[in-house]
Amino acid sequence: MLKIDSALTSFSACGDRFVQNGYREAASLDEQLELASRIKGLTGIAFDFPTQFEDPMRMKEKLENFGLRMGMLEIDLFSQPKWKYGSITSTDPKVRKEAMALIKRGIDAAAAAEAADVQLWLGQDGYEYPFQSDYTAAWDSLAESLTELAAYRPDVSLTVEYKAKEPRARCYIANAGVALALVNHVGKPNIGVTLDVGHALMAKENPAESAALLHRFGRLFHLHINDNYRDWDHDMLPGTVNFWDTLEFFYWLRRIGYDGWYGIDIYPYRENGTEAMSRTVEWIYRFHEVAGTLDEEKFREYRNANEPLKIYDMLMKRFLR
Repeated sequence: MLKIDSALTSFSACGDRFVQNGYREAASLDEQLELASRIKGLTGIAFDFPTQFEDPMRMKEKLENFGLRMGMLEIDLFSQPKWKYGSITSTDPKVRKEAMALIKRGIDAAAAAEAADVQLWLGQDGYEYPFQSDYTAAWDSLAESLTELAAYRPDVSLTVEYKAKEPRARCYIANAGVALALVNHVGKPNIGVTLDVGHALMAKENPAESAALLHRFGRLFHLHINDNYRDWDHDMLPGTVNFWDTLEFFYWLRRIGYDGWYGIDIYPYRENGTEAMSRTVEWIYRFHEVAGTLDEEKFREYRNANEPLKIYDMLMKRFLR
């Protein structure tokens, strides 16, 4: 059985910057958890801290009552104006100190709630204009902060999520290579990377290659499954746009023996949220299953012979009947 967690976005109002109040009425937290508990194959819930809760034991108990557990706990370092010039890379010592204190609170909460891991998505840590940023100072701040945080609770896994842009025009941790270099620089065994398929596509990466690279260094800690048109973080359902990339991604996850969490990160603005979540869980299992039936011996033969057309002839005969 796969470990699948998801945020409760599918049951929220799903607002955007044009319809800020959302496209539907949001359910209460208990109603959202009740809806999530009905999704066959969903293991856990991912939360933002402290936006969605502050008492970890109370939330742990609430989740258990719904037959769920806490998956990823993401620290909210992005939704308030005070982070607009960055969090752990802020040039204001007070802001950076506040960010570090919040992250440590979150780490303690994750440990108490037995969460899967703690995620840092540093979307406000970046810049807009040339000459605006001191890149070496920003890197030093990232490395020093993450080293301190990893050492704070070695029993808690930290995972860094990369993204090329948004809300900053350019984010410091923009792609798999930068994220890998950073966590390898820190060097602690409890720090790794979240690979968001949509973020990899935005960065013009091949998600399968990124997964293989991160795994090669033991740094692939968590996944976010979704899809987009490679130009923005649309958070669409997986495999709906980039089918072959998604299939190859799951093929490589099986090949490298990935046994971590599959996080669902979708925003079904105009779709039925329960149906979108159910389909996503179902398709994760389906992609995982189908990827395991692909003819590895033939793949190897055709790869070694540099015959991609034979690979696709085999795949087309499989899927276009």
